Amino acid sequence: MGQITHELVLEVLDGCGVSALREAGELGFVQRVGPTELTLTSSDLDAVRSLRRVVAASTSLTIPARRPQELLETSVQQRLGELLGDIRRQRPRLRFHGLRLEAAGAHTPQMRRLGASLADLAGLPVDDEGDLVARVRRGAPPGTWQVLLRTTPRPLSTRAWRTVDYPGAVNATIAATVLDQLEVGADDSLLDMTCGSGTFLVEQLHVGPPARAVGVDLEPAAIDAARAHQRAARRKGKVEWIVGDVLGEALEPGFTRLLTNPPWGTLHGEHDSNEQLLTALLRRAAELAAPTARLGVLTHEITRMHRVLEQDPSGWRPAGEHRFFQKGHHPRLFLLERG
Repeated sequence: MGQITHELVLEVLDGCGVSALREAGELGFVQRVGPTELTLTSSDLDAVRSLRRVVAASTSLTIPARRPQELLETSVQQRLGELLGDIRRQRPRLRFHGLRLEAAGAHTPQMRRLGASLADLAGLPVDDEGDLVARVRRGAPPGTWQVLLRTTPRPLSTRAWRTVDYPGAVNATIAATVLDQLEVGADDSLLDMTCGSGTFLVEQLHVGPPARAVGVDLEPAAIDAARAHQRAARRKGKVEWIVGDVLGEALEPGFTRLLTNPPWGTLHGEHDSNEQLLTALLRRAAELAAPTARLGVLTHEITRMHRVLEQDPSGWRPAGEHRFFQKGHHPRLFLLERG
């Protein structure tokens, strides 16, 4: 018996697409549909859960149809039942509690019947808060409809190791993409200057531990959360978690990779003070950096960051900018190098 081939749609954040394309390419044939969507053909559905630069993955079925009620035909329902069976057979086993239908006109009689039919096939109740998400949309090419069934109860971007709900934590798929840009290797020493609840460093442990990893934050609660997250992640690699102000904390210099996601806007601090903070962080990074170091600054203060780099770069040279878009926020990664 041959292997089952799965046709998947991968949702990504705008700005993470190239990294996600490279990562998903290790599992099969992948194509980029747009800035927030990839398609993947793979025989390894279980491995899809390991994707770290993807927000969510869904198995998909596209059928020629003029109207959505044609999705209720017996042959289509049989194929949808097979997709649901594939999801149930994933290992380790996942538990779903209800089916949620997401579609234009989801509350019309036709869509309600489709939702009820999918729920019956899945052996689940229909639930507006359900964790087996079924999306129905017009397909491409025109004259088709597509049904997407999310393969996991929670999005892939919702990391299981995030046991503490710490405010202001960076999106994990963005963190993974930032680390790709920094190109952290096994011989590098990595400093997160404003580590918060530890997202960057824990994500790096999933890729591979650097020779040295240090996370610093002013807030004891943040460091407590970071330690809890590292324990929950169960990944090898030592991280030095330090409560303190990185601007004055006594740290051994020579870091080859540094990064910071400083407070921004009205959530934390004011714009003027954030410009001063960016200046101070670049100066301190220069003091702690190795001669060939690379620094990543992820910030929403784009105009002020440009001004800092023009007026007081502290020896840092721009090596590139990378834009992200997430739910109305537009953080930008500034890649800087020494010299």
